[in-house]
Amino acid sequence: MSEELLMGERALLEKTAGGDQAAFATLHAHYWNDIYSLALSFLKSPDAAEDIIQEVFLKLWLRRESLPALREFRPYLMVMVRNEIISAMRKDAVRQKRHDRFLDDCGPLHTGDPGVPASETAKLICAALDQLPEKQRQIFNLSREEGLNHDMIAARTGLSPKTVSNTITIVLNHLRTFLRKQGAGFWLVAAGLLMAILKKY
Repeated sequence: MSEELLMGERALLEKTAGGDQAAFATLHAHYWNDIYSLALSFLKSPDAAEDIIQEVFLKLWLRRESLPALREFRPYLMVMVRNEIISAMRKDAVRQKRHDRFLDDCGPLHTGDPGVPASETAKLICAALDQLPEKQRQIFNLSREEGLNHDMIAARTGLSPKTVSNTITIVLNHLRTFLRKQGAGFWLVAAGLLMAILKKY
């Protein structure tokens, strides 16, 4: 970075520290492409890359008063970006692992309890799924019936992997809530067994 550009950036940091939103917007615009390209190369999702940008600049704004003390802004910014990318990748890996475990445990849709017919458990789960929008049911079925992972479902549906992951989380939460609202007796047995699986996620 040239001395002239560095001095200009220093002025932007000083103004940003004072709450100047226009100066902050200039920094945002200057670094947007670099951050987006880096995040996209790792996360393979435009939506996820944009989320990284939003998260990084939100944190920068919240700690703006400390910016003038930085000797070099770009290295500091890129460390923030790297950390956010690593965090996002870890979260996605955890979600995928939990989802895969859910499929392993719940795929056959049976309770394992001889007093609870598998067909009745399946009916209960199907009733819960029937309450969902078609797109959510489609994504969940692609995952449960065909065993597709998030990236494969995203390619099939034209959605981003993050949207697929969020949708599956919504479906699982709906199942949990639906079962919790069922009555006593048999339904509580079925709900309790499935809840024991879902609580791991």
